[in-house]
Amino acid sequence: MRAWFIRVSPRGGAAAWLGIAAAACSVPAKQAGEPDAGTGPGADAPPDTTAPDTTIDRAPGEFSSDRQATFRFSSDDPTATFLCRIDDGDQRPCSSPLVQALPDGAHSFSVRAIDAAGNTDDSPAEQLFTIDTVAPDTTLDTKPPAADNSVLAIFKFSSPDPSAAFACALDGGAYAPCKTGDAFGPIGDGSHAFSVRAFDRAGNADATPAGWVWSVDTSTPDTQIRTAPEAITAQTTARFTFDSPDAGAGDSFQCALDTPAFTPCTSPAGYAGLREGVHQFAVRVRDINGNIDPSPAELTWRVDLTPPTTTIVAGPSGAEPVASTSISFTSSEPASTFACSLDGAAFTACTSPAPLTGLAQGRHGFTVRATDAAGHTDSSPPSVTWTVDTVSPVVTLSGGPADATTVGPRIVIGFRATEGSVACSLDDAAFAACTSPLAVNLPAGGHQFSVRATDAAGNADVATRSWTIACGGPDPAVEAGVLHFDGYGQTLDNAVAGGAPATLGDTADPGPGEPAALAAGRFDGGLQFTSAQGDHVAWPIGLAAMPALTLEAWARPAAVTGARDLATSSDGSVALRVTAASPTTVVFSISVFDGGAGPSPTVSSAPVAAGVWHYVLASLAPPSLLLWVDGTRSAPAELQLMAAPALDALRLGGAGPGAYDGALDEVAVGQGAITEDEPALARYCPLR
Repeated sequence: MRAWFIRVSPRGGAAAWLGIAAAACSVPAKQAGEPDAGTGPGADAPPDTTAPDTTIDRAPGEFSSDRQATFRFSSDDPTATFLCRIDDGDQRPCSSPLVQALPDGAHSFSVRAIDAAGNTDDSPAEQLFTIDTVAPDTTLDTKPPAADNSVLAIFKFSSPDPSAAFACALDGGAYAPCKTGDAFGPIGDGSHAFSVRAFDRAGNADATPAGWVWSVDTSTPDTQIRTAPEAITAQTTARFTFDSPDAGAGDSFQCALDTPAFTPCTSPAGYAGLREGVHQFAVRVRDINGNIDPSPAELTWRVDLTPPTTTIVAGPSGAEPVASTSISFTSSEPASTFACSLDGAAFTACTSPAPLTGLAQGRHGFTVRATDAAGHTDSSPPSVTWTVDTVSPVVTLSGGPADATTVGPRIVIGFRATEGSVACSLDDAAFAACTSPLAVNLPAGGHQFSVRATDAAGNADVATRSWTIACGGPDPAVEAGVLHFDGYGQTLDNAVAGGAPATLGDTADPGPGEPAALAAGRFDGGLQFTSAQGDHVAWPIGLAAMPALTLEAWARPAAVTGARDLATSSDGSVALRVTAASPTTVVFSISVFDGGAGPSPTVSSAPVAAGVWHYVLASLAPPSLLLWVDGTRSAPAELQLMAAPALDALRLGGAGPGAYDGALDEVAVGQGAITEDEPALARYCPLR
């Protein structure tokens, strides 16, 4: 690859930018293409803008007792790839089937297809489900006494899981669905056994059912409560009716409320002014012979005067990348029911977790309120708000090399995202925050640049461009003189047609002070100079005096004390030098004698490492003198040029104390000035 000098005449920002980005060494100029497609073959082909559809073919049901979740999914585009997201995790590439171990709790799964053109399904397929592997416990709250005389047995039971259902078994029979407060009977005298177990919506059943064993003896009179307050009530009054199936003329009843002492009573029995809390009522019959029911009928209930407090324990927030969600909530009172409202709609009955699916893009609000068993409703129900955003941002690349093309070392690629934060990755490095454009010089070889935009919901889009960098020496077609140093002989060819050659030492005959050949210079061959021997090259280039010029070279200097000449004109008016700044660093400089009485104007670089290749470009553009080393421009010097410097001959490598120690390659002289960074950077190919 060859380098050349480019003058840019901007007609507008975009045209000038593309021209600069295309500048390269010995690489054909690109043709302008679509802003997001780079350039090259196929740039005019109609774009594919149709996004694929995504379908979930298999997933866990609404409630599952299996922690190993399996998802199968597909697309109407058989070549599509997929991105999957589980819960609040990042989108990740995935394939069907996807098997994932998940903990107990509410979960969400979404999957979107991406086709070969990069079109993404903006309405991903989604599934809400709850994994529950813990069986509910069962508690017997009310049961007959251990010795009873009633032919009906009433049991009340509960579970910490408010959604649990129950199955009951009597005297070793099969379990059958049942509800708390059910009566079992009639049963005969003797011993009896009852068991009840809870099971949840995922199918988990209590492995240790609650049980009770009691005996029945109907030879004594029995008492039964016929009507009573609800188990939980907001009323501070209570009314009971009762009787005895064994009662006859002359029988009487005795009642007790919140005390073990019985007093005579009749049915109905009423009470008022009850405090908030748990109360217990008992009643027993006494027959005409003085026999008393040994197992009084009892009832426990609670007066509740306080509304419940509703708490949302899990739900969406901020921006969510899925159009479905699950919201979990609880009440301060375990026997509560719930009503929910989505986006201001009327409240309807619901249970926790509440699955919400098919949500539209945009902002949503959810409110839930508990109502306890006494009928009190939470007057300040909690709410959550969030935004559904399943649409990924779009990243567009503009300018720079097209995919699979070969270009020069200077790369300028612009990029834009419709929304979100932007991060870039060059050559598979980690993504990091970045701004447009990417403007960089790259070494020879293959390269890849990716831009990723991520919105507040976590949706992401990535645009990628890949290309190859080719590098080489200066291009003789645009230079006045070029020495490649690729072929070794006493005479060094000038690559410019008709240009004067150079010689090792002073003449075409072998002699002292001749640099040695390098098999591996910066590009192909090079020359190695030794200061102790005064190695140099004589180049009678034969150019007319020029007020504007460029001088460039690749140099690998040693850190030798003193200023050392890389290239000087025959009259010494132009001098490119290198000076040791430390045992391991050097400074490059360009000096031009402007005819004034003072010292020659000089521009010096910052210190750079000794012993490695550096690209040095000096430019005389009166009234400025400029210097770039490895693409970095130093502060220019001002000069008042009284006469154009003579360039009839150049000496590469100095003499005496100015003799150069190091290597040179690819020396070129141009009859024109470079004043801007981009044309200078277009020539610089970094080392790997």
